[in-house]
Amino acid sequence: MSPRLAPAIDFLSSHQHPDGGWGYGAGRMSFVEPTGLATVALQAGGAAAAAGRGLAFLRSCQSPSGAVGIGPGDADGGWMAYAALLAFHGLGAGGEERRLRDWILAFEDASGRISPQNIKIIAERYRYDAGIPGWSWTPRMTAWVEPTALFIIALRRAGVPAREKRIRSGVALILDRRVPSGGWNFGNPYSKSYELEANTMSTALALAALEAADVPRSHAAVVAGLRYLKTALAGDVGTVSLAWALLALKSYSAAPSEIVAAADRLAGLQAGDGGFHGNPFETALAWLVLSDAPILVPPSGGSA
Repeated sequence: MSPRLAPAIDFLSSHQHPDGGWGYGAGRMSFVEPTGLATVALQAGGAAAAAGRGLAFLRSCQSPSGAVGIGPGDADGGWMAYAALLAFHGLGAGGEERRLRDWILAFEDASGRISPQNIKIIAERYRYDAGIPGWSWTPRMTAWVEPTALFIIALRRAGVPAREKRIRSGVALILDRRVPSGGWNFGNPYSKSYELEANTMSTALALAALEAADVPRSHAAVVAGLRYLKTALAGDVGTVSLAWALLALKSYSAAPSEIVAAADRLAGLQAGDGGFHGNPFETALAWLVLSDAPILVPPSGGSA
């Protein structure tokens, strides 16, 4: 581990709540997403005891159906479950992992309840296929690019084959929603009359998910997405978007100079206390990507 990264593990350990979880800032209530990523970071960083307490918190968030939501008591489950799946897999919680994986694969969005007539209307007005199943922020709602990408990444890191039908459907949704000029935004590629703008985080997540699902770099959507990402990184980018962008660049084995520049820029956001903006989620995500932790970063990267 790079000496500059070691303090991030100390930061996470010192900001763990008594319930075993982490929030999105010091003293803020525990949520599944920051807890899941902090748990796998601590496990990879050698802080097994703190990671074990994080795992216990995540276990307390799982309902009998296998669902994991934003925290204890959220029986319906939702998008933060991707982080719990990474943690269950990374820490060897096999029973919890299997139940959560099965729940994610059976996750119901709104696509199956939209009538053929409305699917046709949406296609004509907004130019996307609302009938493709993906993942939504909460069950039975409209699927979006970002939760779909997060679940694909987590499922693949947990060993679910890229050929699995829900992953293939998620890939189809991401490809269907791309902005024609390059990149993705969190939702529609078009308004009624004009193309909507892409954004850095949605594009980075979409690219990382496509690589995880074995979509080759030569695919037109990937080529355009990487071109957009390179342009976007020339401007102002926040910690989370930059971390996901670095993951996308590493996943598709971008030019070494681009990876080094993004990594140095991300590492430069680390504060003297080891954290990133005092936020355990940002700190854990940055640490995992910068350290090439295999739970999140592909070991070799670069689909041909």
